[in-house]
Amino acid sequence: MIFTDYYKGEKLTAAKCRYDVTTSTGHYDFFESLFINKRGFNVTGLSFNCVSRPDRWKGKKTDLAITKGSHNITSIKRPNLELNYAYGDIKGTNDACIIVYNPDFKESGISDIEIFIARGLRNDTIGLWDLFTDGELTHEIEELRFKAVTKSVTQNEIEPPLK
Repeated sequence: MIFTDYYKGEKLTAAKCRYDVTTSTGHYDFFESLFINKRGFNVTGLSFNCVSRPDRWKGKKTDLAITKGSHNITSIKRPNLELNYAYGDIKGTNDACIIVYNPDFKESGISDIEIFIARGLRNDTIGLWDLFTDGELTHEIEELRFKAVTKSVTQNEIEPPLK
């Protein structure tokens, strides 16, 4: 298999950029340690942010990035702005990823983000993108979604849930 790990984040609070991990394979140690919530909504759960990419970041200009706190995880590269998927590489690792948004993101905004990780393919993101867009990884994606475990999300009074 090319894809090794899977994380799905959903917009569960009124926070503009926050996505709480509701489903994952739970075996990608980098995300498991970096995404952990230490305070606020969903303490001990996992979350990440999808934000507008700051101009000060070096490299290719992209519009969005996945971050956690002050850590840039990946810039989101979208070769075709009409599609609800993109690719990136995980900063500080040799890993690549494919990112899938909800299909209606243009009308309703991004409500969920799926991240499929391909360990060791950082230098082959274009090849990974080609395989993905040609539909050659559809079976792997479905298999990871099936293997993934739903995470419980706990609410508290610091950040109200999205209504």
